[in-house]
Amino acid sequence: MKEINPRGKLQPKTVKRIQLLFFAAALATSSLIVRLGYLQITEAQQFQSDVAVQNFSSLPIPGSRGWIFDREGDVLAADVPVYQILYIRYPNDSYSAPKVARELAPVLGMKAKTLENMMLNQNQMQPTVTLVNQATPREMAFIAEHRDNLPGVLMMTVPQRVYPLGELGAHEIGFIGPIPASEWNQYQAQGYPKDALVGLSGLEQSYQSVLRGQYGEEKIPVSPAGIPLNQGIVSVPAKAGNNLVLNLDGPLQKVAEQALVQRINFLRGVGETNVHSGTIVVLNVHTGAVLAMASYPTYNPEWWIGGISNQHYQQYLTNNAGFNRAISGLYMPGSTEKMLTAMAALIHHEMTPNLQVLDRGGLQIGTYFMHNWNLGGFGWVGLKEAIEVSDDTYFYQVGLNMGHFNTNNPPSNISAWLTGGRVQALNQINDLGKKFGLTSLTGVDLPGEMPGYVTYANPPTLYDLPAAAIGQEEAYSTIGLATYIAAIANGGYRYQPQLVHEVTTSQGKVVKIYKPHLVDKVPVPENYLKIIQQSLELATHGTLGTATYYFGNDKVNVAGKTGTAESGNPGRNNSVFVGYAPYNHPEIAVAAVIPNVTGEGFRAAAPMAQQVIDAYFAKPDHPLTNPSSKFTTKNMKKHG
Repeated sequence: MKEINPRGKLQPKTVKRIQLLFFAAALATSSLIVRLGYLQITEAQQFQSDVAVQNFSSLPIPGSRGWIFDREGDVLAADVPVYQILYIRYPNDSYSAPKVARELAPVLGMKAKTLENMMLNQNQMQPTVTLVNQATPREMAFIAEHRDNLPGVLMMTVPQRVYPLGELGAHEIGFIGPIPASEWNQYQAQGYPKDALVGLSGLEQSYQSVLRGQYGEEKIPVSPAGIPLNQGIVSVPAKAGNNLVLNLDGPLQKVAEQALVQRINFLRGVGETNVHSGTIVVLNVHTGAVLAMASYPTYNPEWWIGGISNQHYQQYLTNNAGFNRAISGLYMPGSTEKMLTAMAALIHHEMTPNLQVLDRGGLQIGTYFMHNWNLGGFGWVGLKEAIEVSDDTYFYQVGLNMGHFNTNNPPSNISAWLTGGRVQALNQINDLGKKFGLTSLTGVDLPGEMPGYVTYANPPTLYDLPAAAIGQEEAYSTIGLATYIAAIANGGYRYQPQLVHEVTTSQGKVVKIYKPHLVDKVPVPENYLKIIQQSLELATHGTLGTATYYFGNDKVNVAGKTGTAESGNPGRNNSVFVGYAPYNHPEIAVAAVIPNVTGEGFRAAAPMAQQVIDAYFAKPDHPLTNPSSKFTTKNMKKHG
């Protein structure tokens, strides 16, 4: 099994690529700015001894933000140097500004009067004014060659965020931007200047304190009145932030994103014009490591660099592209709920594994007849067969058993049952859902996660409990569904999903490793879990398995369950798939959702999941995320 390639152990070709990315701009321009060191170095040395008694105006220099790498060491987010052009307003030197403006304006593509006005009047309370935020090589070369004719003009290196792989992992990586006004007081208390750039989504936000660099400064001597003095500048260097090395598998992430888009485009191409979004999540079943997480529509984090354009902002808003549907979107799970219903009924002794139900195409409940998806029915059905064929009637009966409702002898006081037995059964489903991470937060290390829920209809009805038993009264996140199926696969161990594997310094020294966090051992006996596992294998390989069409002949032995649930739009359903592979020795768990499809949902989410599973096992090493080779469900202790 291949381990994560930490920052200090990058492959030679990756090291070269990273070095070129970070230093190219500096190497290309170093010869042009040597002469600019006079004020900052030569004269600064002369005045270092006077620092304690001098008055200085501080010009903050942001420290390079920590980089973000995938598990193989490929760069997902980095800082590269850019150069700003500033002007220092020295006193008794008003004659210089017009002269400098005339000299510099043609190079900057500005009118001399406009530039002069900026130099003298913009940001008047400060001793410096920024003329250019990102200087071109031509502009830098001109300043270097004409330094003697440009008194007060200074070039300063600042970091700029880049996302080399563009949209890849956008919802997980996130983006940076100016501090929101509503959060300014909070950041100010932590020492941030008002113009700081901070993480606004994804890992950029949740690991802001880790990634942030330490500010340096250019200390400009000033008089007691705050007027700049021509006495040299003292530089205090900035310090880089720490890096993140992720569990995310870049190539698998790309496959997941492509599979999602391709499936949506295919469905739209065959007339499913309401289909426009979806999600897929891949977890390591033994650690909770997030190997891939795709959400569509998506965006490019670089849209936000330097301020987002109106065109991109409208695209971002119109498509709700910033919404991470994998952790914040909640979807009715359909028949993927049936395993939870069975386990809840089993552990509360409301059914036995040998329960048989006669399915004649549905179940009469009072005056309401609840249809099976197969209107002809399946005859006598047991638990394994019910999951294999996704028999609704069987689970209608299980739900009613949990609520102690006998269809042949209904409770004499229906009102009491609606607030008693019915609620008790819904509570049992909800409580077990919390244990599996369905109706509780999974704890994934991203902002914005939403917990799933079970609906307690108001006013209550006779049929909402059996509807809940087949996944029509709940809503779960895709990350919750992935956590749920992973726990079924590994024998009942629920792990916290984790994107970040370790934190390193800018030199690659490991600062912290995030070990697998075992949240809980679900209260389902091993023999019951084994029955559920066998049922899931039948659903993908049985003669009547609802996913056999896709997985029956797949080279990877996948166990899983399809689901179809109302999406909230008339005639449109959520297509859901949860599964794991290989069946006998599970490595990965997958959950996939595409909402707003017509008909049965198996044809939308299942083939997308199949594509991702096959891609994972097609890799020669198909690595489990480190530290899975050391930490398994058999030897893991519960981490606090």
